[in-house]
Amino acid sequence: MVYPDSLTWTLVELARNPDIQSKLRDELLAFASEPTYDQLQSSLTLPYLDAVVHESLRIHAPLTDFVRVAAEDDVIPLSEPVITKSGQAVNSISVARETRIGLPFACINRSTSIWGPDAKVFRPEHWLEKDGIPRKAQDVQGYCHLLTFADGPRNCLGKGFAVSEMKESSGLLCTIRTY
Repeated sequence: MVYPDSLTWTLVELARNPDIQSKLRDELLAFASEPTYDQLQSSLTLPYLDAVVHESLRIHAPLTDFVRVAAEDDVIPLSEPVITKSGQAVNSISVARETRIGLPFACINRSTSIWGPDAKVFRPEHWLEKDGIPRKAQDVQGYCHLLTFADGPRNCLGKGFAVSEMKESSGLLCTIRTY
């Protein structure tokens, strides 16, 4: 369940980072009214809130991994060659039909080879700075370059609602405003 876990981790990160909490509180107080659903869908209405929520979903994905089953034989290209035990460089992986494939969302969302040296640091500025999202992370096809909600034809249908709910949550907004 995305919402309770994600909200909890967002509040934990805000408690750990009072400077981020203060910045978010300032943005929320400046907004002055309760945002509408459409405003919450936009990253432009409350950009720091948007960044805090996305960073929380990146660092603390509620679903840490996912398993898919190959519907047919396929070859998966690799972004970089992998060296096998025998020393051979491999550029792709052959996958047989009905093979179970594990997708480690949490590892990918926190990978230093994808997100850079501060990949494991809660830093909402990733989402606000011009070059805040590294090139390799931009290659990730998921929602906002994250695999938190999976991707492809079987991705999470409720991702927009879950993100809006996190943003709108009276628990999050009121706690930050009055904490």
